[in-house]
Amino acid sequence: MKSSKILIFSLLLIFSVDAYSQNFDEVLKNIEGNNKEIQAGNKLVESKILEHKQHNKLEGPELSYGYFPENSSVPGKKEVFEVSQSFQMPCYYKNQSAYSKLMINQEELSHLVLRQNVLSEAKGLLVEYVYLMKQVFVADKRLKFAEDIYNAYLIRIELGDVNALEVNKVKLHLLQVKKQENELRTSILAVKETLKNLNGGNDLDISIDDYPNESISELDSLLFEKLTIDPELLYNQKVVEASERNIKLTKNLQLPNFSLGYGSETVVDEKFRGLLVGVSIPLWGSKNAIQKAKIESEYYNLNNVSITESKISDTKIQFERIISLQENLNSYNTVLGSVNSEDLLNKSLEAGEISIIEFFTEMFYFYEIYDDYLMVEKEYHQALGELYKYKL
Repeated sequence: MKSSKILIFSLLLIFSVDAYSQNFDEVLKNIEGNNKEIQAGNKLVESKILEHKQHNKLEGPELSYGYFPENSSVPGKKEVFEVSQSFQMPCYYKNQSAYSKLMINQEELSHLVLRQNVLSEAKGLLVEYVYLMKQVFVADKRLKFAEDIYNAYLIRIELGDVNALEVNKVKLHLLQVKKQENELRTSILAVKETLKNLNGGNDLDISIDDYPNESISELDSLLFEKLTIDPELLYNQKVVEASERNIKLTKNLQLPNFSLGYGSETVVDEKFRGLLVGVSIPLWGSKNAIQKAKIESEYYNLNNVSITESKISDTKIQFERIISLQENLNSYNTVLGSVNSEDLLNKSLEAGEISIIEFFTEMFYFYEIYDDYLMVEKEYHQALGELYKYKL
């Protein structure tokens, strides 16, 4: 076998898969339907909605009955019966209904945040999976090359064409490549196991071969969209609205509340029936309760401003990082698409211009460059995933 055929080394590669491959959305949809944390969150939201709706209803009527078998002044038994319904001022129920709706909105948005956190974790794992699969694809090529060159050098040493030092170098290279490939496959199994856990313990048949086709938007439109639909920001806005509504509700609770009912009293053969009207006037602690509600509202307003500003700042930082990664990625693509250094190395080795040790030294350098390219590509898509988390 000619050495030129043995030493064919394809490092810079572009591969395609003809078989059907999933996209990220299909896998994430599957996880969303099976994830136990999301399912539990759905049940919690349902229970909280019922709880907040219950607050809009009147308290049940109050019934009382009295039976007095003896009376010191009038012989015979005495019976007393009363039923009454208490209620607040009408403005209270209007504000209570609005407050309950805001609290339900908070519960729903809180669940959206939980859902996005789960799906964001899953998407990050899928990005890691694609990265590892690309590394394995390259590692398999490297391993095949290392095995071929090792077998060829075993023949050449018998012919006295190479020395033992060169064979040892080839052998060490083969061991290193095998070790790397084994570690990559172990990492893939770990990622798949974590995804299985996120999928409710159900196996996932993953056939994703590339990253999602995402690109960076203009910063202004990105910020506008994020401030408009990000559940984390919307949640805090609802908290502010609820705190402002709570001030009105607290003021309503300081107004008199009334009760209306019916009562009857029977003494021997005499019966007395009529309407009952009651009023309760809060006198103690009303000023403190209103002041507390106002202070809480101020806190939530300031906290919302702080969180919003932090989101804007973080988004700008993420945006600049993605732009930088994109530039690096474009540079790698340009250079790796035009360089044929491995061919030059093969020709130099074949011509005896470099030793096998020098050949591997240079080859490891190209390994490192291509691995760096794959890492930058992964970081770019991870950063995009973090930036667009609010869209999940």
